[in-house]
Amino acid sequence: MKRRSAAVSNDPVAAEAAREQLGAGGSAVGAVLAGFFAAAGAHAGVLLGPVSLLVGGVGTGARAFDGRLRQPGVGAKRPRGVVASAAVPDAARVAVPTAVTALAVALAYDGGKSLGSLIKPGIARAERGGADARAGVLKLVRSAGAGAFHDSGFVRAMLRVAGPSQGGLLSPADFATVPKVDTEAASRGRGSDRVLEAPWAGEAESDALELDVLGSGCAICAVDVRRVLAVLCYRRVSTGFTVEELELEAPLAAVPVMRGVTRVTPGEPLPAPAPIALITDASNTQIDVLATPAARLLGPAELETPALRLRCHLASGEVDTLAGG
Repeated sequence: MKRRSAAVSNDPVAAEAAREQLGAGGSAVGAVLAGFFAAAGAHAGVLLGPVSLLVGGVGTGARAFDGRLRQPGVGAKRPRGVVASAAVPDAARVAVPTAVTALAVALAYDGGKSLGSLIKPGIARAERGGADARAGVLKLVRSAGAGAFHDSGFVRAMLRVAGPSQGGLLSPADFATVPKVDTEAASRGRGSDRVLEAPWAGEAESDALELDVLGSGCAICAVDVRRVLAVLCYRRVSTGFTVEELELEAPLAAVPVMRGVTRVTPGEPLPAPAPIALITDASNTQIDVLATPAARLLGPAELETPALRLRCHLASGEVDTLAGG
C-alpha cells in the first residue's frame, strides 16, 4: 500500500508514539517529539541527556536544533578544583540539560500541535511504570514548555544533588541562561547528492568523547503528508547520576574542574553524537532521512547502509521505508 507518512525508530516505545502521532494527522516534527517524550517517560535516563534534531522539507532549507548538554558553572566563581590524585565526585560531572528548550523551539517553527498533546504518551508511560515524580517533571514540561528547566522546583532539585555543596558545578544561572538552540543545517557533498546534518556532528569524532558515559544511542525518523522530514537522536543512560527526587538519571558528561588546569567555559555545549542526516539527490526529486544511532557520526559506510532510513518522493509525496521498518 502506498503511504504518504511514516516513522521508524530503534526504540520501540518511541516508534509507537511517533506512529500514533502521524496516524492522528500530526506532523513529522510532532511525531519525533512524541516519540522522544514517550521514551523519556518510560526510561529514567532520557530527559536529562543530549538531543539533536534536523528538520527539512519541500521548498525549505534544513534547520538543526541543538539540545546538547552544556558545561555547568555559569555565573559562579571558579572552584579550586580537584587535585589530580583525588577522586572526582559524580556530582561534578552533572551537566546542564537543554533538550526541552531545543524541542520547544523546533515545535514553534513547525506550528503543529501543542507541546502538551505530544507529551501525553510520556506522562502515561511514566505513570504506568510507577514513576510518579518523573511523570510530574513531564507535566511541568507540558505546562511550562521551554521554561520547564528554568522552573524553581526543578532547579532546586538539581542543585540539591549537584550544586557546590555536593561537590558539583551546577549554579542557578545555568538554568536561567537561554542558549542558542537553532541554526541552519550544515551541508556537504556526497557524489551528486547533498548531505544535510547538524553543524556539531563532526565533534563526536574525537576519541575523548566516551560514548558509554552518554548511554546507548536512539533515533526517530519521520515524514509527514506535507513532505516535511524530521530526525531526532537522543541517548538513553542506564548508569548515570541518579536524581532521586525527580526519578531521572543524568549522564556523567560535564568536565570536572581540575586544580591547575584551565576549565571548560561554563555554558559551552558538550560534544555528543549526532549520527543523523537528510540527503537530497541532484535532481531534488527525493529526500532521504536517515540515522545510525549507535555510530559516533555518519561516515561513508553509515550513509550507504544506515540503520534507519525513510525516502520521500517529492513529486508524489509517497514514502518508502528502506531500513528500520
